[in-house]
Amino acid sequence: MKKLLLSAAFAIAALAGYAQSGSAPVSPNNSYPTPGPGLSDCATVLVCLELKNIIEICPPIDVMCAKFDCKEDYNCGEELEDFYGHKTSNFTVSSNRNFNVTIKSSSPNFLYVGSGVGNTIMPSTVLKYNLHSNGTGGTNATPMTWNPLTVAAAPLINCGTHGCNRPFSLKFKADPGWDFAAGSYGIGVILTATQL
Repeated sequence: MKKLLLSAAFAIAALAGYAQSGSAPVSPNNSYPTPGPGLSDCATVLVCLELKNIIEICPPIDVMCAKFDCKEDYNCGEELEDFYGHKTSNFTVSSNRNFNVTIKSSSPNFLYVGSGVGNTIMPSTVLKYNLHSNGTGGTNATPMTWNPLTVAAAPLINCGTHGCNRPFSLKFKADPGWDFAAGSYGIGVILTATQL
């Protein structure tokens, strides 16, 4: 009798356990529970972007030259050319904000190299520039077709539109006349793109 009561107590305890877990007892012929809805869980990834203002003008260096070797060159001046014979110096600006571009010389006078006798002090204003093309979306800020280069930054383009590779090109013309000694003269032209 004790064995029978003990067996009945175990059976009641087992049924109570199944009732709390929500599972039905499994018959010996069916050892797997009936499939129910799938379980799921989720996770969240927080994404952060930090955008900084950037501006870049390319190319950083270009080389333009002119050779004065006949009377017409001295009388009329010469447009400068690159190594390939192109008469334009091409630039692009990439900026995430609208921008201005200015131009100036690196010094008030050309640097002279040579053994010529006479005047070797050539002012930067001998070199003139022209905004040949402007694809920046901004306006041409130069007052004339040919503008003398000075050490003071002069407006070249106003309110260029933000974006990648906004193009523009320059032409340069040197008109030294007959006043300077023979030799090589060089000067740097500085283009500065500034965000608004």
